[in-house]
Amino acid sequence: MGAMQQNRETVLRWAASRLCGSLWGSAWIGWVGALAAFPAVAQTVPAPAAISNAFVVPSPTSSSEETTNGHGSVSIGYQNTYINGQFLPVPGGKAPVGQVRIQSLSFDLDYFFADRWSAHIDIPFVETRYSGNAPHCITNGPPQCQGAIVPAQPHPDSAFLDDGAHHGTWQDWHVGAAYHAAWNEYLITPSVTLTLPSHHYTFFAQSAPGQGLRKLEIAADLAHQFELSNFYYRVRLGHVFAERTLGQSVDHNKLDLELGYFLSDAWTVKAFATGKKGNGYTGPYDRTTELWYHHDQRAEHNFANVGAGLDYHLNDKYTLSATVQRLIWGQFVFDFKYSIDVRLSREF
Repeated sequence: MGAMQQNRETVLRWAASRLCGSLWGSAWIGWVGALAAFPAVAQTVPAPAAISNAFVVPSPTSSSEETTNGHGSVSIGYQNTYINGQFLPVPGGKAPVGQVRIQSLSFDLDYFFADRWSAHIDIPFVETRYSGNAPHCITNGPPQCQGAIVPAQPHPDSAFLDDGAHHGTWQDWHVGAAYHAAWNEYLITPSVTLTLPSHHYTFFAQSAPGQGLRKLEIAADLAHQFELSNFYYRVRLGHVFAERTLGQSVDHNKLDLELGYFLSDAWTVKAFATGKKGNGYTGPYDRTTELWYHHDQRAEHNFANVGAGLDYHLNDKYTLSATVQRLIWGQFVFDFKYSIDVRLSREF
């Protein structure tokens, strides 16, 4: 088999096994925005399209021996994100609300229960630390909150996280299914993914681990490798239906773009961009009300980010992937200066 044909099959393998894997990444970025406002901390920064997995999507002419049924992949990923400031409608466009360091470990499983059908599940453990002079205060008890305006209604189940210490917890489950189709050398992958908070974690904090909202995403991926070329591209469109908070819709659309190049059978490099635009509250708040307490769950959190990455196939089972990205535009979101993601995947 020639190198070009191997690369084409690599694209197919990627689409077949990637499934909802990219959803976890996008969710994270979206969360980091949410932290801010704030939009996106709780979901990791998108781990854009790892073309690293290894299962061939059977084409209409494939041999009956070519099957993905019963195969899959497991992976573990580490992500480190640094946030400084927040995009808000203030003079200069950004408010100096402080800095947040976010680290996470994500655990993912993809499994093909039929040749063209796969399932995905993942959950991240998120650790955050806030430093700054604008903590989210639920009471006036902490030294950082003396004299601060706090919500009038008590929330004893909401912990104070913006104390400068490290706080870690499990975030959201992401459970999904996808259908993998090949048409004229184009890969089309519709998918559906459900986001469920793993427990009632604190969402009222600059360093909150997430938004604590249930969500349903319907999406479709299109991937193609240019003829007589080692270049490929991927486009992903999604719409997210999110749980309403105090009557406010935060449903939104998402767009992922990726352009990659196969340097060899082992190495792939890529550039990518992701974006989110949707509904949300953008008006003023009385900080003594429940609207303020839930403001991070009700804001629109729009953003766009760009990045680059690479995949290295250590052998036919293991793939090491790395990406780096940063925010280039945002509305009511934290300004993340960079996010680094490293992931090790094993196919079975």
